[in-house]
Amino acid sequence: MSSRENTRQLVVLDVDGGVDDAQAIMLALTHPHVQVLGITCVAGNVNVDQVCRNVLRVLKVFDRLEVPVFAGASLSLLGTHVDACHYLGQDGMGDVPDPDPPSADLVQSEHAVSALLRLSREYPGEINLVATGPLTNLALALRMDPDFPARLRKLTLMGGNIHGHLG
Repeated sequence: MSSRENTRQLVVLDVDGGVDDAQAIMLALTHPHVQVLGITCVAGNVNVDQVCRNVLRVLKVFDRLEVPVFAGASLSLLGTHVDACHYLGQDGMGDVPDPDPPSADLVQSEHAVSALLRLSREYPGEINLVATGPLTNLALALRMDPDFPARLRKLTLMGGNIHGHLG
């Protein structure tokens, strides 16, 4: 095995708590060469508190509740909100009840944006940031520290839109 294969990639996921985010979290948690440093949550498909609950549910299934979860932006910077409950259910995960949900007390007190900035300083040039939700936390981090992106190893975005190309 090469030294590159032995090296674990440091990953932070920035998510909005839907089923696509759950899949990204599951892939990261189970990949043998990935170390998840934390998961930052942003309002998107559902409110940020529900996003945190959804992330904790996924972590619980994989017995990985030690992964830090950080609540972030609760509102869009543009002031618009699209209610996605008719796509993914009220909880963003199909409204499947959890008889024994993890405690919301597991969410870190540090804000997601502060965590992104701190982690990028602790691991300069090493973090692979994967953003699968609205980019509000990233925009706020950039606003607070214009050097933030330069400290990332890689930034991977999931993007799209509802209406498609209309022009």
